[in-house]
Amino acid sequence: MSEPELLQALEEIASRRPLLVVTDFDGTLSPIVAVPAQAALAEGADRILLRLSEFPGVHVGVMSGRGYADLAERVGEIGTVRLVGSHGAEYNGPTDAAQVDKRDELVAELEMLLAPYEDAFLEVKPVSASVHTRRMADREAAAVLREQTLSGPGSVAGRTVKAGKEVIEITVVEADKGVALRRLAGELGAAAIVYLGDDVTDEDAFAVLGPDDVGIKVGEGPTRAAYRLPDSAAVLSALDHLGDVLASADDDLRMAHWIDPP
Repeated sequence: MSEPELLQALEEIASRRPLLVVTDFDGTLSPIVAVPAQAALAEGADRILLRLSEFPGVHVGVMSGRGYADLAERVGEIGTVRLVGSHGAEYNGPTDAAQVDKRDELVAELEMLLAPYEDAFLEVKPVSASVHTRRMADREAAAVLREQTLSGPGSVAGRTVKAGKEVIEITVVEADKGVALRRLAGELGAAAIVYLGDDVTDEDAFAVLGPDDVGIKVGEGPTRAAYRLPDSAAVLSALDHLGDVLASADDDLRMAHWIDPP
């Protein structure tokens, strides 16, 4: 679908309330960086999210594979914007500490696996650990490491594997962005959903959208989403456009109320 068709879809969905707008963080609200710890909100993203959250009947969320505390530190407190971490496992805040021992066992296994590989690095989260290969110059070694991660620690019963761009994340609890999105939509009584994401893990969320919802894939790659944007800059532009449409719709409602009061 072309960008003009996306803008039209946003204009059409803006009239449906309650409206739920949820976006991924890395690669969507933040440009992809070589070192995940250096990721930050794109300039102006906080203003746009706050603006959207202030419209009556509009709910905004940021859903990420990052741990809840990490996500909260990078996004900050933005009005009523909801945060969901660890692919939905940390739904309303940090996870239960009972999962830490399982996570630590996983981390020990992965540290042994990564030891021989130069420039591979491990990212540890509250209920998961991720093997990153994007800095590995030896691409054949990177492919071997991915396979060993999947067939080794990733094959243990009770663990969930999510393979993304140059990263394999293994979680010790069941976590799915689609399940979390439907839960959030149900709690809010959402009549319509707009979801934006760039990675393989976001496909779980796209999969639960209805025919009248709007799913937006950011970047290249196969997707279930009906619409596509090239990068985080285009994401902010599209969300800003949605804000303009919502403002115009609310102005029309106020004008109608003034002309023909109940």
